[in-house]
Amino acid sequence: MPANRLFYKTRVVTPGPTDVPPAVLLEMAQPIIHHRTKQFQAIFTQMTQRLGNLFRTKGPVLTLAGSGTTAFEAAMISLAKPGSKVITVASGKFGERWQDIYDQYAPSLNVTNVKINVPWGQAVTAQQIADALAANPDASVVALVHSETSTATACDLKAIAQVTAKSNALLIADSITGVGALPVEMDAWGVDCVVTGSQKALMLPPGLGFVALGQRAQDRLKEVKAGAYYNLDLRRWLKALADNDVPFTAPVSLIRGQSVALEMIEKEGLETIWTRVAKLAAATRAAFGAMGLKLISQNPSDSVTGIFYPAGIDDSKFRGALRDKYGLHTAGGQDGRGAKWKVSILRVSHMGYVDAGDTLAFLSAVETELIAAGQKIESGTALAAAAKVLAS
Repeated sequence: MPANRLFYKTRVVTPGPTDVPPAVLLEMAQPIIHHRTKQFQAIFTQMTQRLGNLFRTKGPVLTLAGSGTTAFEAAMISLAKPGSKVITVASGKFGERWQDIYDQYAPSLNVTNVKINVPWGQAVTAQQIADALAANPDASVVALVHSETSTATACDLKAIAQVTAKSNALLIADSITGVGALPVEMDAWGVDCVVTGSQKALMLPPGLGFVALGQRAQDRLKEVKAGAYYNLDLRRWLKALADNDVPFTAPVSLIRGQSVALEMIEKEGLETIWTRVAKLAAATRAAFGAMGLKLISQNPSDSVTGIFYPAGIDDSKFRGALRDKYGLHTAGGQDGRGAKWKVSILRVSHMGYVDAGDTLAFLSAVETELIAAGQKIESGTALAAAAKVLAS
């Protein structure tokens, strides 16, 4: 916060960590309780029930201490069959991370990693998955990203699940910026395993990873013997969940906060949230288009929007101005094998504790700074375009 400002409102519109509601912060500030008590188990049980509603599943939802990466790594290594192939899809930085994890574990898991690389900004299709499964009938897992945060791109998870359901391969979906922001119907669509994290649409600080298991995934855990891993063995977490507990020390305060955040989600209504997120995303895309800015995605996700900077815009200075002048914390890009976007893009979140006021403040600030940088944009263009969508 600038030292000369007495009143300074911070708006966190990064695609993770996202902002946290005051009620959640207050709950996490309550006195610590021991995790091996009936009091904790009551809170944990209620939170787990709410997680099932969030994922739209009647199956178990495991709560792991760690980030989304922790949860996804646990799912990948626990559900792969030794001696099989695993199909991994990369359409951005996080898909590349999942490929790297299977490369790391390949010797100990005895798996062969079959990689599908999709250009950044594009989404993998159901047909690509069908073709990969036809060429690799011994695949035991298909691991992909539902909403690729680094490229602001979403794939058709429902259509892909219809393909994997006809095979022996389990579909493991990274929906870390999907669940709670985009429509996800785990049971109805037949997705075998869905993973998310606390720091996105679930309105909590980083520290919790969630793994929802369908019936085929639960059967796989019984079928396959655990390998050379311990804390990441989902069998331990599933066994503890049967007793409304966790196998290791729980991050009690985070779990208390998550229960409150999930209660807030239920009160607003999941479908209402999906609609709100979609409208904020549509308004943002309309405003960017009106300013002549190019989206980074050909298959946009509603949870996060990204644009390429016009020529001559310095990412560090631009986002620094948004932060220091307007209190807006935004995200730049990332570099990976498929693209080098670290200094060439700007991303904004529509997930979680964000509303139209945050979005309009962001768009107004972006327009103002672009004009100051010499871009030929008529003042008020962004807000007019966004307001038209928000009013529809």
